[in-house]
Amino acid sequence: MLADEYLSSLTLSERLHREQPEIPPKIYSSHILDFLRDGVVILPQVIDPGLLNRYNADLNELPMLAETSPLHGLIGVDGKAEHYQARVLRNLTSLGITDFRHAPPGLKLNDLHRYFASARALAFSAPIIRFLDELFGSEPALIQSLTFWKSSEQGLHQDFSFVHHHSRLGHLAAAWIPLEDISADACPLVYYKGSHLLSEQQFYDWGAGNVLASRDCDGQTMSNYGSYLEELIHTQGWEPSVFLPRRGDLLIWHGALIHGGTPMRDTALTRRSYVCHYTAAGAHRAMAPYRVGVGLDFSEPPSLPAEEQPRPLPERLVNAARRRLGGLLS
Repeated sequence: MLADEYLSSLTLSERLHREQPEIPPKIYSSHILDFLRDGVVILPQVIDPGLLNRYNADLNELPMLAETSPLHGLIGVDGKAEHYQARVLRNLTSLGITDFRHAPPGLKLNDLHRYFASARALAFSAPIIRFLDELFGSEPALIQSLTFWKSSEQGLHQDFSFVHHHSRLGHLAAAWIPLEDISADACPLVYYKGSHLLSEQQFYDWGAGNVLASRDCDGQTMSNYGSYLEELIHTQGWEPSVFLPRRGDLLIWHGALIHGGTPMRDTALTRRSYVCHYTAAGAHRAMAPYRVGVGLDFSEPPSLPAEEQPRPLPERLVNAARRRLGGLLS
């Protein structure tokens, strides 16, 4: 995708903000106007503590990998190279990790909303969906969710280059939900207000003018990307903002906002958080959504591979009878 194609896919609200700035104040709420200007909005103490309690309780039931159910063992993991190669939760034991809470920083648990009703309810919290419905001008749909026990330690980046499983790439926003109060020593989120308002000439070229990254791009290209963003920040004079939230706060950012993690001063600290990426329902590539409140979830319910699924009871009884009969005849 080229830069001009990305810009043509922006939401109506953003196109008006860019091209006819006198119109949005007549149409949109103050929170949307803040978001259009800064690329980020913070809504203090809007997440239901009961939802946070339920999700934390589910997370606390998950960690001992040797005791994890076969289904939960298939939860996807990502983050650093070794996590990406492990692929699923149960394979972390090959890295010497028997409890995901003790894993080094960087580990992400993918799409827990598929496994836990608490995670799904949190992803579709009313304040998030209400805001995104106004921003997109249509029902929002969940693309993915990421759960962190510690910091991601991820460098500066823009989500749209890496999250592009939807047809209108400019329709992308993320919600950052702290599951606990976040300390300045735990590698909190840093972001640059206004960095989402890129001109056509300010996009990083991943090759042949493409503004989208590939997971398999070479290390030099990825390193150049980080340097490019640093230089862009310096040239534009964007100042860093650090998010030090309390449990119950909510931050929503634009898919093109430059953001990342600050240095981790104390590796013993946790930074439990839940990050969800959304698009407009009409831009989601999947079919057959599940309605969750006033939002849409297109993800498939998790299931074990056929070879790992328990056999039906009649089949198990027949096999047991055959084994017994074989023992009697031998």
